[in-house]
Amino acid sequence: MCRPGKPEGFHYLAHQTVDAENGIIVDVKATAGNVPDNIPYTEQIGRSIDTLEKMGIETQAVGADSAYDTALIHKELEEREVKVYMPKKETSDNSKTEFKREDFVYDSEKDEFTCPSSQTLTLKCLQRSESGVFREYRAQPKTCKNCPMKEKCLSPSQRSRKIQVNILQDIVSKHHKVDGSFEHTQALNQRQIWCEGTFSTQKSKHNLKQLFRRGLQAASDHCFLSACAVNLKRLLNFRMMKASC
Repeated sequence: MCRPGKPEGFHYLAHQTVDAENGIIVDVKATAGNVPDNIPYTEQIGRSIDTLEKMGIETQAVGADSAYDTALIHKELEEREVKVYMPKKETSDNSKTEFKREDFVYDSEKDEFTCPSSQTLTLKCLQRSESGVFREYRAQPKTCKNCPMKEKCLSPSQRSRKIQVNILQDIVSKHHKVDGSFEHTQALNQRQIWCEGTFSTQKSKHNLKQLFRRGLQAASDHCFLSACAVNLKRLLNFRMMKASC
């Protein structure tokens, strides 16, 4: 694992889905420490929703932090008609060239971009990554080679300029329209209480800080048993509170 603010080394990660109504962990998945949080999420949230549905419980909304703000996750939840509350993932143009994405003008009718030198970038292919599927627009290499502005536009390793556009951006933008609303703020507060709070409880009282055996299967068993211990305590507390009323 190599993340800002985290210990570097060989670690495992526990990915959990928690019911914000009662604090019950409904799904747990262990992965190696170098697996990004969003990778197992689509399968995990789908499994959680399906499991709860079999119990007659409808999943109305999900809340997550900005690490899960990827197009494929938004698409999965949109198809399942589940509301999404998460902070927008901060993105920045890390290119070292002078011309940035905003310097290129998009023509929706022709479906092409125009660069500062008045040359066109046309759609060439689709690219898929961990965060989504993108339309890739490229300029002709010979056009860029002879362009007087190429040093402002291309890095030394590039033969031509390219721009990627997320094909699911409309869905992502739709979900982020609720950012800052009461429901959005409430969902993120509940995530902080139940998700982060549950992890804190497991680390301090239910052996989630360190494994006793090595290997991914051992890590999966360990995380599962830790989650079971928390759930049993919370279910017993609920029973005792109900009995005393």
